[in-house]
Amino acid sequence: MKVPVPSDQADAEKRDRFAVRANSILAFVDCDEVLRRKLRDAIVEAMLWAQTQPK
Repeated sequence: MKVPVPSDQADAEKRDRFAVRANSILAFVDCDEVLRRKLRDAIVEAMLWAQTQPK
C-alpha cells in the first residue's frame, strides 16, 4: 500500500536526509542493488508518511 505524501512535506532536502538514514539501515541488509533501491524508497516513503501522522 502506497500512501501519497503531500508535496509540501516531501521537499528534496527532507527526502535526501531520510535517504541517508535509509542507507544506514540498509547497511545491515544483504541484497542486490535493485532490491536495495526499492527498500530505500519504501523506507523514505514510510518516514515521510510518519511525519504526517498525529502524535
